[in-house]
Amino acid sequence: MNHPKSMVAEILILAVSGGVGASLALQLAEHGVGIAAIVCAVCAVVAAGVALAAQVGQGLRTTVYTCPAKGCRVSIRAVGTSPEELQRLRDLATDHGKHGGTR
Repeated sequence: MNHPKSMVAEILILAVSGGVGASLALQLAEHGVGIAAIVCAVCAVVAAGVALAAQVGQGLRTTVYTCPAKGCRVSIRAVGTSPEELQRLRDLATDHGKHGGTR
């Protein structure tokens, strides 16, 4: 399931990390740093950007439903779920009687 918000966020983060990596490479080259060190630094910046983009994208694709009943700790997290399944999970989480409320 494609989510436009998560895709835009991921692309933006990757573009920024690429720009930061390129800027860093230029600055390091101007200071006479060796090519191997420049490549390592740029790879580290881009890898951090990829990891951040993955985390942000995952968060934006996740839907969480919690029970509104006071003291109930039921929480349902869904990722990449159909609208029908999301509705079923929402109903289950928000109806305290459906998930064992009377104790």
